[in-house]
Amino acid sequence: MTSEKVSIRWKLCAYFIGFSVLLLLILWLMQTVLLDSIYAIYTKASMTEHSKVIAENIDNPELDSLLISISQENEISVYVLDEIGNIRSATERSTSVRPGKAPEDMFRYWDLASKNGGTYITKTESGGVFTDSGIFLEYDPSHFTGNVPKRNDYSSMIIATEVFSSSGERFLIVLLSRIEPIASMGDVLMIILAVASIFAFAAGIVFAYIASKGLARPIKNLSDSARQLATGDYDTVFEGGGCREITQLSDTLNNTAKKLGKTEKLRRELLANVSHDLRTPLTMIGGYGEMMRDIPGENNSENIQIIIDETKRLTKLVNDALDLSKLQSGTFNYCPRVFCVTDEAYDIVTQFEKLSGGKHRISFINSEDIYINADETLVSEAIYNLVNNAVNHSGDSSEITVRQEVFGEKVKISVVDNGRGISPELLEDIWERYQKGMGGGTGLGLAIVSTAVRMCSGKCGVESELGKGSKFWIEFDIAKK
Repeated sequence: MTSEKVSIRWKLCAYFIGFSVLLLLILWLMQTVLLDSIYAIYTKASMTEHSKVIAENIDNPELDSLLISISQENEISVYVLDEIGNIRSATERSTSVRPGKAPEDMFRYWDLASKNGGTYITKTESGGVFTDSGIFLEYDPSHFTGNVPKRNDYSSMIIATEVFSSSGERFLIVLLSRIEPIASMGDVLMIILAVASIFAFAAGIVFAYIASKGLARPIKNLSDSARQLATGDYDTVFEGGGCREITQLSDTLNNTAKKLGKTEKLRRELLANVSHDLRTPLTMIGGYGEMMRDIPGENNSENIQIIIDETKRLTKLVNDALDLSKLQSGTFNYCPRVFCVTDEAYDIVTQFEKLSGGKHRISFINSEDIYINADETLVSEAIYNLVNNAVNHSGDSSEITVRQEVFGEKVKISVVDNGRGISPELLEDIWERYQKGMGGGTGLGLAIVSTAVRMCSGKCGVESELGKGSKFWIEFDIAKK
């Protein structure tokens, strides 16, 4: 079975189990390989801290009680030597050592502590021996005369610290701790770890099964809803849950389904609208053509003009569809350059004034020439479509105002008409293709405007009120001089 065919639930379960196994391997590694080292590090840190406490209380009259307390509670031996080698205070884990003269070997610790900034720390891997006074020494046969004592077979940690009393007297604090208890308890710890590993692994499997099921459920629900959406059911609902990312994904998919449903609705309306828009001019062209052919005297300029007008309607519909398709597919050759948008708007207004034949009063208001860096063809088409939209949706003798305004580093070109306006429920989708608003047309003009302006890094907007007209605007960055 390939990995692509394994469900996310079982993949998550495998990951959780793998993570549990990894944790158990780390625990076994700590027990079998690193336990002695970790224990030695802990012992060293603990003894260093105790040595600091004793040094701080070197003048304390209750020093002997403090040494006994530290020795019994932490299983360490403690010795305090003066600078001439006398044992001033001492205590071992099980018995107290009576003050007396320390062996000369103890002075080695003093020399080593002085050379190491006041503290000497060592770990004897091969054990050591105790003198007749009970003092532990590192095992070195050359230190002894006569019979060489037998060394101990356990490791030990020794810390020697040089300190000074308030009167300036110098002392050496020696702390000793055996490290053999870990070895003696190794078998017990291994048994405990083995039992704990079995229970932990079993609990890990149960947890992995439950957790993977809980995490995978919302993803599986989204997958099922996505398959339902793929069949064309745009009313399907994506249910999130479990975590923030899945909830955000479900919200995005619900919004996508809503948009797809709306697009499908527009597609169906397009088929009806386009079929109507095509059928009507084609029927008229065909009917007038047959009439001019069959009926004497009907081959006149009026009938020919009707055929020409209907042909123009078909041409505009096809051209708008092709233009929008080219813009949205990315095949349009975008060529930005710096040009005067004021002159472009003025030429379009002048063109519409001539074409309107006095039916519409179109004015252009501006205060200065403004230059922008964009594709001149796209900007010109956007302004043309806005003015044409205002003309088509305004009655005869209407007033249309094209205004150029500058706001900081932005230039806004707005087209204001006093037509019928647009109802609020249509404003949200007015820039979508095939939306015809309150009037006729191909329903592609504003979609072309929106796409063209967006490609030029501009913005577009609309303000409208029923019975009072509409204001469409586009905005661009002013080119830097």
